[in-house]
Order: sequence, then C-alpha cells, then structure tokens
Amino acid sequence: MPEEYQGVRAFGSENQMQTLSKMVNNHQQAMRNKHGITLEHLRMGALKGTILDADGSVIYNLYTEFGITQKTVDFALDVTTTDVAAKCREVLRHVEDNLLGEVASGVRCLVSPTFFDALISHDNVEKFYLNHAKAVELTGNGNDPRKGFAFGGITFVEYRGFATDAAGTTRKFIADNEGHCFPTGTMNTFETLLAPADFLETANTIGREVYSKMEPRKFNRGMDLHTQSNPLPMCYRPGVLVKVTI
Repeated sequence: MPEEYQGVRAFGSENQMQTLSKMVNNHQQAMRNKHGITLEHLRMGALKGTILDADGSVIYNLYTEFGITQKTVDFALDVTTTDVAAKCREVLRHVEDNLLGEVASGVRCLVSPTFFDALISHDNVEKFYLNHAKAVELTGNGNDPRKGFAFGGITFVEYRGFATDAAGTTRKFIADNEGHCFPTGTMNTFETLLAPADFLETANTIGREVYSKMEPRKFNRGMDLHTQSNPLPMCYRPGVLVKVTI
C-alpha cells in the first residue's frame, strides 16, 4: 500500500525515500521465507515416512501404503550400562538391509536437544564426545559440536526446527526425546517433486520451487502480491528410515 512507504526513508539513507520496488521486494522475501519453512516441515515429514499437509495433518502414511512396519530403536539412554554402540549397529544394519539395491555413503540422525544431551552424557559415550568437542574447538567448524557428532557409524546432529502457525501454535519438527535416522549419499531414495502453479501460462510446464506474481489494484491504489509453492517431498524406500528414542 502507498502508506507503507510514503514519507519513509530508504534503509541506510538520509535523503532518499523508500520506493515501491523495494517494498515489493521486502514483502516477496518475507513470503519466500515462509515457503522455505513449509518446505522444511514437509521434508521432515518425509524423513518420518509421512506426507504432510501444510497444517501438519497426515495425508498419507507411507508405512501403511507400502505395507511395512516402522523400525524404532530404543537407545535406552536412561540405563548407564546400555551398549550404545550396539544400538547404532542395529540402526545401521536395518538401513543396509532395506536399501534394496540403493547405494549410501553413511547414516545421519537428526535428534531433539533432549536426545542429544542424553546421548553425549551417557557413560559409554561421554568420553568420545569430549574428544569430539575438543577437536571441533581446535579445528573450527563453527565451534559447535552439536552440528555433527559421529559415534558408532552414525552422525548425530541436534535439530531444533519448529514453526508457528496462524493460530500461534508452535510445532517442533522433531518431538522431545526422539530422533530420525536416514541414509545419506543415496541416488533415488529421496526426491522433492514440484508441481507447476495454477496459472494459464504455467500449464504443462516444469514446476518451480516458488512462483510470485503481482498486479495493481483498482485505480492503482496499491499492489496485490501472490506467491505459491507446490512441493511434494518423498521417500521412496521408507524402510530405510529409523526412529530412535531415549
């Protein structure tokens, strides 16, 4: 709207006023960021073996559709004598058995902060983590050892993604005390499919990640902006996905 930039100085300037094009760019970037959060949410759903709607509801459960049972490994991190390395091997073997001819370069596990804390403080893991944290401190790597702690053949990463919906409800992408393991370096196990927008000129074209359009209001009293994104993140082999718990 004109009142959004009427009499407003441009950022970093003392004598130049804000322009319509700059305001449009600001709005489009804000809308683009929201699409990015939604895509991250949907991709996390794919790592759990589900296809989610934007509001978090489940459209399809891939385990039900494929007729398989979800693999869950209880790491029993509340028991001091648990052989955590053996739990890791159980995860690795399950992933390898369910690749079904696919290749993989490793296994990564995105975990909640509570799971990560329980893991690194376990009696059979703590000394390895302390060495890891010291190495990160010496070599740099952002100086944050939570970004990738390799133990037992699995790289554990603390994941804190969340989003707040229009009603103000905050959803964590990974629940407390849980984590989700998946193979990395695969060729065709994971894919994000993109559908074209519902515009006349985009029919029968290859889909793009984000579409953006604008048109002036009646009597040129403002500019209407429209963005849309139609992604479908998929895991074609949900058997390789492993849920871990404390």
